[in-house]
Amino acid sequence: MSLRRVAAVATMHARDLSRRRVALALLILLPIVLYLAAELGPEDPATAQLQAQNPGEPSADSAWILTTGGIGPLWSVATATLFVILGSRRVDQRLLLAGFRSTELLAGRMGTVLGLGAIITPLFTALIWMMREVDVGLLAASIGLLVIVAVGHGVVIAALVRDEMEGVLAIIGVTGVQMMIVGQAWLPMWGATELLLRAGGLSGTAEPVTAVLHAFGYTAALVGVGAVAWARKVRLRHVTPVGAMADSRTSGSSA
Repeated sequence: MSLRRVAAVATMHARDLSRRRVALALLILLPIVLYLAAELGPEDPATAQLQAQNPGEPSADSAWILTTGGIGPLWSVATATLFVILGSRRVDQRLLLAGFRSTELLAGRMGTVLGLGAIITPLFTALIWMMREVDVGLLAASIGLLVIVAVGHGVVIAALVRDEMEGVLAIIGVTGVQMMIVGQAWLPMWGATELLLRAGGLSGTAEPVTAVLHAFGYTAALVGVGAVAWARKVRLRHVTPVGAMADSRTSGSSA
């Protein structure tokens, strides 16, 4: 693998993303709006009554609100990964013919969306920090891990679906399921959400080191599976040149 080629692919896609300002704005603003709606929405009367009876304990809605804010970057980066990979299908064969390897193309595109995640992470960290009392370091670490896991989600889904519409629906479904059943260690984003809960002062079942190892391990598995499936999907197709076809037909007719 050539780092120069990986950097060239990453730069090319970064320039392409920078031109799509409206799409980028929507990718970032939609999760922000959802988080603010959850944060600023009216509190459930039953939850308010329980909070009044137990003033020292965190609100039962805190975990849901924190998860909503933390998963926003995951959705944004996973969707961006999907668009970057699937949107390049028309040029994949040309790049392969030019000497690029499938691993270099995939690594460059992952580098592009990780760069996007590096921009989104402090943005969401600052937003959540302004809205509630949190451990900023743990919060930034948890959102960063969610961004990394999101790349794995995007790679796998892009390798398995045919077009962007199917991919977006798959990402919405996968993200929604993981939001509904937070706390299950078999979920890809379990480790990151454990850190997220600890950042908000809520009890978590995993130690920070375990949570980090879980997130990186799941990401490596997702990227590995997705890379193999994607490489088979975009492998170089051997096409017989037009001149060779004409020569074979001529020789066949003369025989």
